[in-house]
Amino acid sequence: MLSVFRGLERKGLAGFEALVFGEIPSERETIFAMVPGAYHKYITPQVLENQKDPFTVIKQAAPFKIIPFADARFVRSDAHQKVQRFKERGFQGIKLLYIPEEEVELQIGGMEKAFGRSVRESEAITALLIDGASSHGMLVLFHADLRKYGGFVEEMVRSHPKTNFNIPHFGSSRKLMSVLMDRYSNCYTDVSSLPPFMQRDPASYRDFVTDYQDRILFGSDGVLIRPEEIESALEFLRNFLDEDEVFDKLVRRNFLRFHHLPEEGTST
Repeated sequence: MLSVFRGLERKGLAGFEALVFGEIPSERETIFAMVPGAYHKYITPQVLENQKDPFTVIKQAAPFKIIPFADARFVRSDAHQKVQRFKERGFQGIKLLYIPEEEVELQIGGMEKAFGRSVRESEAITALLIDGASSHGMLVLFHADLRKYGGFVEEMVRSHPKTNFNIPHFGSSRKLMSVLMDRYSNCYTDVSSLPPFMQRDPASYRDFVTDYQDRILFGSDGVLIRPEEIESALEFLRNFLDEDEVFDKLVRRNFLRFHHLPEEGTST
């Protein structure tokens, strides 16, 4: 594993976020209802067991920066207390998979199916999780489709101006994502899972990345047991972009800024 981290460093990557389930239901059907169908094959007993202690690997990776995020998609109650425990364990951010209703394309049953929750109830628990993260100085990775839930997402970003948010996958809408980034300096996005779309329409995606090059992060949606997926996503992005400086921003400089880390050669 250490050779993987060294290899990613050589390709220009400053680090990545490790998304670890902060809470895991005992019912496998609940887990599968909140995990995209493409990832069901990775949900094995050993993988779930490995989620319990990510910090040993994180320490071994140094000086490569792995930022642990507690994936809070399964949290159903006591949001503030659980976020506090995540912070005490060493997590520096939370990951929210905000899918209150079924997403057929992603093969996700959603919170309504998994927990029997209404959209309004899902909004309430998500808002509490974000409020808890913000109060503890934690970052928020907030997966949400802006076409459906953009109003709620904007309310969360606006209400927590000192908290950095990453709305991944361009929020499923470059147009709506650009509005958020224009309005809120604490709002970022990433390119995870987007290469197929970028290949189909390279000119417009390249223009978008160029226009928002200071707010876009590299992302792969890769898993550590398949490091070649991360490397492949890195190579795609390097070949896709016209300028080395823009690539450096996405894979290094923006990562450091988003996570409040100093650039190499600067003081803390």
